[in-house]
Amino acid sequence: MARKTFFSFHYKPDVQRAQVVRKSQFFKDHGEAGFYDASAFEKTKNEDPERLKRFLRKEIQGTSVICVLIGAETASRRWVRFEILQALFDGRGLMGVRIHSIANFEGTTAKAGDNPFDLLGVYCKDDEIQVVERKTISDKWTYTSDFGKQLLDDWPYTSKLPPTGCTALSKFFSIYSWANDSHERIEGWIETAATQAGY
Repeated sequence: MARKTFFSFHYKPDVQRAQVVRKSQFFKDHGEAGFYDASAFEKTKNEDPERLKRFLRKEIQGTSVICVLIGAETASRRWVRFEILQALFDGRGLMGVRIHSIANFEGTTAKAGDNPFDLLGVYCKDDEIQVVERKTISDKWTYTSDFGKQLLDDWPYTSKLPPTGCTALSKFFSIYSWANDSHERIEGWIETAATQAGY
């Protein structure tokens, strides 16, 4: 079954690497979201954060999986974090693919960045779940500026709720590394993420 997939990535440094993923045969066959026009994104971003949130929610709508393309600085980007957490509130599949080893048009690769799923998490207490974040893995967890203490309605990803306290999303969602055969493998990765979310 084809899964409509939204791609979340740090646009300026990684768009050329993201295009390599986009040219995979899977997306030629099934289509993709998340590769919105940069000028539309920049215009919305410069106008109002709430308008940008609406723009991103509209882009995500109708997709079953959010795939985070992880470069050198992706984990610190506010709007990538927003898209990941919005996926939780929507109950969408989540996964990540490290793309720093893909060369840009100048033939330059990047260093491996932090895993954003290590810096975002869930706080569970009395069968209620909220989202949390931190700047580095050594920092304390805090509620997020974009979602505050809002409760998740559902947790489809595991048979049991997360343990009491704060747990990083990396405990639940897979991260892959882009390699020569990834064009053939990414469909399976996406299918696994969709199935985990109950799609």
